[in-house]
Amino acid sequence: MASTAPPPSTMSHTCNIPTTATSHPDDPVPKEPAAIPELTLQPPSYDSTSTSASAPSSHPDNEHPSPQSLAESTTWTANHSNSTSTSASDDSEAPLTPNTEPERQMDEIVDKLQALPTASVNFNEQQEPATRRRRASTTLISDSPSDIRRILGDGESATKLISQCCGGGCCLLKTLAPDTLSPSFVPVVVPDNRAFASLKLRLGPLTLDSELTDTTPLPPVNMSFEPIPASEPKHISTVHKEPPKYVQPHPPYDVYSAPLYHARELTKPGAEKRTFHFDLDVTDYPDEGGVDFKVGGAIGICPPNSQEIVDELFDVLCIPKFVRDKPVTLKTSTGRWPTIWGDDKPRELITTRRELLTWCADLQSFPPTKNLLRVMAEHADAPNEKKILTYLCSAQGQAAFCDLRTSSHLTVAQVLSAFPSSKPPLPALLSVLQQLMPRFYSLSNDPHISSARPGLPGNRRLIEMAVSVHETPDWHTEGSTRRGVGSGFMERMAHQFIDAEKQGIDPASVLDLRIPMFRGLMANPLSRQFGGDGPMVLIGAGVGMAPFRGFILNRLKNANCANKIWLIQGVRDAMVDELYSGELGDHEREIKKVVQSRKVRVSGQSDAKYVQDEVRLQADIVWFVSNALDGRIFVCGSSKGMGEGVEEALIDVAMQKGGLDKQQAQEFWATKKQDGQYIAETW
Repeated sequence: MASTAPPPSTMSHTCNIPTTATSHPDDPVPKEPAAIPELTLQPPSYDSTSTSASAPSSHPDNEHPSPQSLAESTTWTANHSNSTSTSASDDSEAPLTPNTEPERQMDEIVDKLQALPTASVNFNEQQEPATRRRRASTTLISDSPSDIRRILGDGESATKLISQCCGGGCCLLKTLAPDTLSPSFVPVVVPDNRAFASLKLRLGPLTLDSELTDTTPLPPVNMSFEPIPASEPKHISTVHKEPPKYVQPHPPYDVYSAPLYHARELTKPGAEKRTFHFDLDVTDYPDEGGVDFKVGGAIGICPPNSQEIVDELFDVLCIPKFVRDKPVTLKTSTGRWPTIWGDDKPRELITTRRELLTWCADLQSFPPTKNLLRVMAEHADAPNEKKILTYLCSAQGQAAFCDLRTSSHLTVAQVLSAFPSSKPPLPALLSVLQQLMPRFYSLSNDPHISSARPGLPGNRRLIEMAVSVHETPDWHTEGSTRRGVGSGFMERMAHQFIDAEKQGIDPASVLDLRIPMFRGLMANPLSRQFGGDGPMVLIGAGVGMAPFRGFILNRLKNANCANKIWLIQGVRDAMVDELYSGELGDHEREIKKVVQSRKVRVSGQSDAKYVQDEVRLQADIVWFVSNALDGRIFVCGSSKGMGEGVEEALIDVAMQKGGLDKQQAQEFWATKKQDGQYIAETW
């Protein structure tokens, strides 16, 4: 779980930044700190005993290169403090979750609304403890909008406050109001299955006779399956190996199936987030008009849905096995689907149902939409299920729909399993599902250095990247989890490669594992702004550190730049979570500072720190680099916690080292962003 950062006010004013001879106003002209050692850095050697990413095949049985000791990995220089400071937490690529701030504000609204006379209360809440935390979306009121405006105030501010609820505030205005004490009141019977229970729906006083208004209209079906003409050649599916040819990232170029040259796990057993390193062979990647792979760039991965997810959906829809892989003619009437970035036009192509579910429809990354629920309601046979699904698509059910949308991500099969009488035809279902889109990952190497490393046979050209596995709770069994689409696919490929090596099998020749990818974002902010001879401070947490490895390896080629790069790397526990330890050159300890967010109690003292704490402690270096000619500050990682905390720390540095007030400090960094000297790539 990602820690929660304290309010900005505490981050900006509780940390005392050290004052030195280079601090303003003693010396208003920033100077390079005198205590910085002069280093002679050499690129890491790629010998037969190396455990680095550069020679992964040297030790096929060693998944985990030997880590440095904790004392070594946390050494910056002898002249810099390792003192502890409490501040906002960092987050190593935590999955994006709904913001809890709107919920807190809406709860404050509810506290005010409780003073209003109510026509009804949530039927389910009558049977729950009174101490349960209220949510705006489960409090039912019937007062007029004028009463709400009287409490919240008129004008744009009140509208903005209430609209932060994902339902736009309409869940507070239109609700069911039957007499729950009437003998004739009988709530709708809910489906009795584990999938429905996992949705945690609060239906309120819903009955089969409840009047529902403003129901979402039934969306059109914009595709159909038809037999293949006899004149067509036999369709050969490679669904488990590579995507169909019509899944194009940027026509006329196809998705390139890059051979997996090597894979290894970067984290150690016990790490909260497992991270894997991949070497992809792009020697035969087609020429695209002079565009090349660049340090700091990102590639697009086109991952398939797992076979288990696809088969589960087939089973829920009761689609016979002999039909699933049968070639059909797909005809669409509108949209770019099933291409990725194609033209919006009708299509006619030969495919199979399995190919479409595996490579074209996202079955687990998005919360359910009203269009999906409306299609399910249309095809539900059980009256109670049809009523509940229609309720979720109506104005009266907006509160319950908001709860469903802001809960954990649900799979399509999970939602269908919750309403077992609903079996929509596959064309109707595919017409309302989200498209399966590529996932982008930053390169963790300089492609030119990796391609020139000794021992690489046949002038192979490699690109490297790191992927953290995203896990989310699964509904099937208590405590079970499922993987994200992209990271789950990459994890499966890594395990196949690693397991084959352990068994003495050559994965390249026997398994022929391939990663569907394309060149992607070679002009992203990290790649575009990297360059020049100026000093750099690299600030990253978790897998956000990966692109900085390429930056450092690039700098090691230039002796004039070697002493002008510093890395602040945030991890949870350096013993198990530190990425690329020992792979940043002979003087890695002098240019890198590892900051651990896991709280370790030693003699009653907490040793937990975060990257933003270290930014404040290294204020002299940060201030020098930010004002140096061609100096750059790079930040990469999760925007939640780490990204926000680092920006507050940088503002503190500008205030105390530059003698600026807070507004001036904010403007200072805004200008640096515009000039390409402060680059934050967060997610």
